[in-house]
Amino acid sequence: MTDSAMAVTVELQRLLTRMRVEEWLQGGVFNFRWWLLLALFFVSAFVWYRLVDKRRLPEMVLYVGLTTIITLVLDEFGEELVLWDYPTDILPIFPPLTAVDLASLPMIYSLIYQYFGTWRSFTWATVIMATVFCFVLEPVLVWGGFYQLLKWRYYYGFPIYIALALFIRWMVVTIYALAEKAEEKG
Repeated sequence: MTDSAMAVTVELQRLLTRMRVEEWLQGGVFNFRWWLLLALFFVSAFVWYRLVDKRRLPEMVLYVGLTTIITLVLDEFGEELVLWDYPTDILPIFPPLTAVDLASLPMIYSLIYQYFGTWRSFTWATVIMATVFCFVLEPVLVWGGFYQLLKWRYYYGFPIYIALALFIRWMVVTIYALAEKAEEKG
């Protein structure tokens, strides 16, 4: 990329960021949807804290952290590829729908991980969760104006929700198995 092309790209990014912040300040912040997202974030965190097994806290935080990272990356891809949009954000310059990405979804996933210890029960609980998310909660978010489908359909996310949960469970189980093995040797 040439220096002039890089300068244009940087200026376009600066302009886009400024537009997002101005739009957010003019109508996105402190409206009813914004307060609902903020409440969802704090309620999700509070409920998770009350329900999480504190004896397994490092394991559960690892599960939440991995889920959060992957969810944020996938959401950024979706927005950048103009597959969907989030008309209301808690913050204008942070990844979209932060209440769901940073609290609700990771915490629900981790509680399924906590309460369904076998692969079979975990898989079934994940399929039920994916069904509810794709075919109940996402349409409600669209209806409420929190989420806008552009080139996306609800059912596209169904296998992604399932694969994400299974992959993260596999990662956490593997990490803890490796740590246990190292501890036995050590």
